[in-house]
Amino acid sequence: MKTSHPHHHIPFWKVKQTFYLACWACIFLWVLVTACTGVGMTADGLDGFERRWVSSTYFDRAMGYKNSRFQVISFTEVLGQFDPGDDADAVLLDCVDDYQAIVSVVDIRQYDLQLAMKIELADGSDRPAWLNPLLIVVPNGKNAPFVERFLAANISKLRFVKLANYYAPLNHAVQKGSPASVGSKIFKDNCLFCHSIKGVGGNKGGSLPEAFDFSSKLEKQRFKDTFLLVHREDNANKQNTEQFLLPGHLDALVDFLVTAEGVVGVDGG
Repeated sequence: MKTSHPHHHIPFWKVKQTFYLACWACIFLWVLVTACTGVGMTADGLDGFERRWVSSTYFDRAMGYKNSRFQVISFTEVLGQFDPGDDADAVLLDCVDDYQAIVSVVDIRQYDLQLAMKIELADGSDRPAWLNPLLIVVPNGKNAPFVERFLAANISKLRFVKLANYYAPLNHAVQKGSPASVGSKIFKDNCLFCHSIKGVGGNKGGSLPEAFDFSSKLEKQRFKDTFLLVHREDNANKQNTEQFLLPGHLDALVDFLVTAEGVVGVDGG
């Protein structure tokens, strides 16, 4: 004999209450995320700033170009217009292609960084698809460190953040003064923008710990071989990251990635 079970009806007032609680939870989450990511602006909000044309031997050196020109606005003036307050000391740069760079307010002012609204390359220059405004430009006469950090392109949104908060997951994983701290700085200056780690950075190039098993000596070597294959001067996408590294820097990067991921060698590596 089939046993019938009574249907349990949820009172309408309880459904309504649950709905409102869910709505308030979503609103709270949105406010929390907004507060964490800081004050921001889009590229479209920069049209009112004064523009001028400049050259950049820094850019030409990095890209292998000559006589490039840029119509720029002053990044320092942008800071003055959109004052983030005392809680922010850096600008996070979200890019169209999932690249994500970050520059400190100190660097913006010290090196007089500019934002290019237009890019003019010399005739015959091979222009990669990612090279579009907004673009960070180091103007001539400024002795900025030669790193990937100052070449962010395709920028669509700028957000003011606190450096200590942004880097906290990495700084927590790698203690200051440890052997891996050298690789940490190299990674922050040149790699983090394409290869996020511990939830920090961009995802244009994917996660390195997911692509390589850094507990293996063979995988560590495969990482170094792949880096040199993809990021040398003659690569098709003009992403020559090798030029920013000194001898020993690849090994330092491996030390950092091993430490940050907390992996233990399984084959003596």
